[in-house]
Amino acid sequence: MNAKRALAVELLMNYPDWVVAEMVGVRLKTLQGWMKMPDFAEALREREKDQARSVSRLARQAALKAAAALCEVNGGTAKPDPKILLETLKLSGAFEEPVQDPADVLGELVNRALAASGEETADA
Repeated sequence: MNAKRALAVELLMNYPDWVVAEMVGVRLKTLQGWMKMPDFAEALREREKDQARSVSRLARQAALKAAAALCEVNGGTAKPDPKILLETLKLSGAFEEPVQDPADVLGELVNRALAASGEETADA
């Protein structure tokens, strides 16, 4: 895979397709064509797996830090009161299910705006 395509794989981890196309200097249709090529698609899948593992590791670390913070909130006692910890978690909203993913909402708004202006949607 050439350097431009390898760069596109990396950029796709952080930016939408149309932005990546502009950043690497190709049309959106060209980038979408690359995404259908077996070697590009495989590289993208592998990069997504790597990123998912990193996010999972960061989430575990955040959970440990949150648990430590809860113990501190509990007064730093050697044996925290489970009722106080549970109430703190409830108040934080940890048990509430999100109504909708904010990224999905933003994507939907962008697509609506593009559709209203007669342009091609961002995910097309």
